[in-house]
Amino acid sequence: MPFLGILLVLTSLASVDDVAPPESFKPEQKGHWAYQVPKRPAAPAVREAKWIRNPIDQFILSGLESVGFVHAPDSDKVALIRRVTFDLTGLPPSPEEVGNFLRDKSADAYEKVVDRLLESPHFGERWAQHWLDLAHYADSNGFELDAERPDAWRYRDWVIKALNQDLPYSDFVRLQIAGDEVAPGDHDALIATGFGRCGPREVVGGNIDPAVRRQSELTEITGTVGSVFLGLTMGCARCHDHKFDALPTTDYYRLQSCFAGAEMIDRPIATPEQEKLIKDAITAIDAQIAPLRKSMAELEAPYRKSIQERKEATLTEEEHKLLALPEQDRTPAQKKKAIGVRESLRVSWEDVLEAVSHIPNDRAERERLKRAIHDLEVTKPRPAAKAMALAEPKPEAPDTYVYRRGDVALKGPKVAPRPPGIVIANLPDHSFPDSFEATESNSGRRKALADWLTRPDHPLTSRVIVNRLWMHHFGRGLVATPSDFGVRGEAPSNPELLDWLATELVAQGWKLKGLHRLMVTSATYRQTSSLGEPDSPLRKQLADDPDNTLFSKMNRRRVEAESLRDAMLFVSGEYNTKFGGPGVLVPIEREVEDLIFTEAEVVHLWPVTPDQTEHNRRSIYLFRKRNVRYPMFDAFDAPDTQTACPQRLNSTHALQPLVMLNSDFALGRAKALAGRLLEDVCECCFDPKVDLAYQLTLGRHPTEDEVGHARDFVDSQSEFLRRRAAKGEQSLTLPTFLPEAMELAIAAAWVDFSLAMLNRNEFVYIP
Repeated sequence: MPFLGILLVLTSLASVDDVAPPESFKPEQKGHWAYQVPKRPAAPAVREAKWIRNPIDQFILSGLESVGFVHAPDSDKVALIRRVTFDLTGLPPSPEEVGNFLRDKSADAYEKVVDRLLESPHFGERWAQHWLDLAHYADSNGFELDAERPDAWRYRDWVIKALNQDLPYSDFVRLQIAGDEVAPGDHDALIATGFGRCGPREVVGGNIDPAVRRQSELTEITGTVGSVFLGLTMGCARCHDHKFDALPTTDYYRLQSCFAGAEMIDRPIATPEQEKLIKDAITAIDAQIAPLRKSMAELEAPYRKSIQERKEATLTEEEHKLLALPEQDRTPAQKKKAIGVRESLRVSWEDVLEAVSHIPNDRAERERLKRAIHDLEVTKPRPAAKAMALAEPKPEAPDTYVYRRGDVALKGPKVAPRPPGIVIANLPDHSFPDSFEATESNSGRRKALADWLTRPDHPLTSRVIVNRLWMHHFGRGLVATPSDFGVRGEAPSNPELLDWLATELVAQGWKLKGLHRLMVTSATYRQTSSLGEPDSPLRKQLADDPDNTLFSKMNRRRVEAESLRDAMLFVSGEYNTKFGGPGVLVPIEREVEDLIFTEAEVVHLWPVTPDQTEHNRRSIYLFRKRNVRYPMFDAFDAPDTQTACPQRLNSTHALQPLVMLNSDFALGRAKALAGRLLEDVCECCFDPKVDLAYQLTLGRHPTEDEVGHARDFVDSQSEFLRRRAAKGEQSLTLPTFLPEAMELAIAAAWVDFSLAMLNRNEFVYIP
């Protein structure tokens, strides 16, 4: 063994029973801005007081005036309602909503729109998506098996419901950290702890040491809690002291110790009556499936026998002797080789399919049986309800040790549960409990952590969440690194505003909707994103503040992947508003299906939801399988759910227009939108069709030039399609609705026009 390895092992053995000494921090470490208790600053005086709508504007305008900058003018009303509707609900405004806003001349017309949107059930759906990015939620485990989590959706629905009800953020945090301890016996509180279960999890692999697997689970939880709630890169201290922040390895394992007694438990929450009904229904369906499986087995039997005999004939004499040798008489090398030989003899689904394919009648009958079995399988009720929880089955939690280099084999000194010491050192009482309120079923450690996180004077919790809200509303956080408030993260561009918002959140009882309202009703939010004329002051300022850190204008943003899909369904008239429930499996592109699944797997691993109206549900309700990426989401930078995502990328590349122009989903929405135009407006009324298309997709009426361009496009495209039809060439399939007297080429041209509208920059970007 190399000298270094011997030294590490000896050091680890010598320190197993040691207790880690208390950490100490230098004054300059404790002086970092993020570790100071927020103090509420007074709103600064400004020269242009008439622009101010609420205190947010005073802080922003003060920053602008201090460097001689000007603010942007107000957005027009159409841009403003489109912006705030997308921000608060993730959907575009309807033509009726835009019209009502434009007609309302009252002084508080905009505030009434904001209040309506905050009370919309779509608010929770929109903002839950941001939270699920942080939790890296998915409906499957990931890794090679990527098995379904049948009850994961209950956590997703809990988040939506909590945000819609404006659950105080302090309770939102406490329930997700320790719901089973905070509210024992409450099913919703138990479901909330699913936050700690959202990340990927390895559940197969017989050779994995249980201690290694357990440590991987705790590593996932510790890193996520540190980044999401504290805005600290705790994961960097797992193997060694943090290279930049005052986070020693001992503090990493102290935080991890708070979760040492928690286990990943699927706890039943269904009543006995519900369980019996489900069991009886499954038994009845299995009885219908049994004769079909028997017929399938009888049909395949001769093929399987023939394939088996053919494979056995290829074995060498040595391999025959190996298989004949009793298991107990084989050497380790022979046992390993025997596994490979047996695998070579296995008759797979694909083997049978290939053999049956040579007999058309048998192949057809096999396909019929397979489809019949599948159609019955998908009618089975889901398993009895369980909470996918992180809970403690007993009051005693195991001891936690520092693992040198993160290796469970290199056990270091023992540590007690405690949050990061650098934060505690800056709190007035410098304390965290030494003992906990243990009960018969839990240690009380997580509750103590949850209570500490939601202290009114906590330096990080309120700052981190208000910064996340600001980032999603304004396109950039006051702290541009939303999950890194450490010394290597960016300092706040307006620290006084950040602290004012953090203290305001606590003053409002930790209610988030009040903070949303403050932000979106501010004059800062209402600014235009346009830079104006080439010689405008805004353009000149851009050279000195290219990232718009002072928020002298609004940032123009692209619609996120899920909202883009939802908006396309919304304007095409197909959007299904149904709330909650298990994830919906929609058809995936054939090339994706072929890449990931075999023919045998796709029926079982991706059983498309039979009800086609379910396919038009909101994107947050789509089944999220970690190893299957929806092409549209992938193209438009949706996170991969493998790690917590505090801020999405915003890339631009060729795959995006290919998805928007050529995918089955985009073409389907174009057909439905064209059908809506043709159905809602009389056949001979060209201009009203164009007007409706613009109102639905862009929230405004077209200009005269745009109507003329639309007419030229539809006319030329119709003629082009007529020529193709005369040659016998195929055109786009027809829209969902076609007036009886309308020419097919004209109808198809309206499909192309609708597709072009869905690809407008104005549709894809929020002004």
